[in-house]
Amino acid sequence: MENTEERSLKRKKRVKRIRKIIFVGFPVTILVLFVICLILIARIGTLKKALAGVRDELNFYLEAQSEREFAENIAAGVVSNAEGVTALASQPETEDNTASGEMTSEKMSDEEVESLLLGDEELYDGFRRVYLTFDDGPSVNTGQILDILKEYNVKATFFVIRKDGRNNEKLYRRIVDEGHTLGMHSNTHEYSVVYKSEEAFKEDTVSLQDFLYLVTGVESKYYRFPGGSSNRVSHIDMKVFASELHDMGIEYYDWNVSAGDAVIPRPDSGTVYSNVISGILNHESSIVLLHDTASKKSTVAALPKIIEYLQSLDDTVILPITDGTRPIQHLTTD
Repeated sequence: MENTEERSLKRKKRVKRIRKIIFVGFPVTILVLFVICLILIARIGTLKKALAGVRDELNFYLEAQSEREFAENIAAGVVSNAEGVTALASQPETEDNTASGEMTSEKMSDEEVESLLLGDEELYDGFRRVYLTFDDGPSVNTGQILDILKEYNVKATFFVIRKDGRNNEKLYRRIVDEGHTLGMHSNTHEYSVVYKSEEAFKEDTVSLQDFLYLVTGVESKYYRFPGGSSNRVSHIDMKVFASELHDMGIEYYDWNVSAGDAVIPRPDSGTVYSNVISGILNHESSIVLLHDTASKKSTVAALPKIIEYLQSLDDTVILPITDGTRPIQHLTTD
């Protein structure tokens, strides 16, 4: 009888221990799994940031390569414009200007309404024209750039890529609301994606154009190729993509002045300033390449000095790219 009772007691104790293990162990197991998940999420976030950093570094090298190659073309003395006319880069542009009189940013008179149909060369006859353009944004620096432009009452051009998120959408809208030109710089800025094929390029462009339209209500029709139209990354002739843009009613713009802010190691603000100013003084019309990424602190720091210098020059205007702007294009036509 005692043996039976002892066995019964032992069985009850075992059951209690098992229940205790279950009641205690289950929450502990859940907690451990939860902690592991948090660690994995944090690791994934870290890896994503690291991957983005590596991609940015690759883009910097590719952009720098394009800038070096363009500099070599400048040294060779060849730049081509939208009409395929070849000119010596060291010589000022010569154009047929039909407008007379001095144009300013003041309100136009009734007689000047027709000037809306004229190009910048005609509107600003006799003026040095400077177009400040910013690639790769929006970024944590975009707000500062916009603040500086607003302070100096300057309009610029932003060639943006797609970046989701409420803060980025606010920046896209601010670019438009404050009178700047919203251009496209590809949906992803991943060369292997953008230049994979003609179909992939068109899909990438349309995707960004639709996204910007939904966010801002503006259908962008200005484009800058990642790496420029003279890049050596694409295995497909860039003229194919240029033709695709033409068929879509989109104009592309390269540059003839570079801030050199994409090179490695990154330059200080003084170097950025010197690069821009020395380049501008060589041209009657300058499309200036600058970058708007988180790492371009020196670009932001140099911007006020650049603007102040340009505004101190006689017969010099700082303009956004519009339909009336003659493109600078690195591709030559046959």
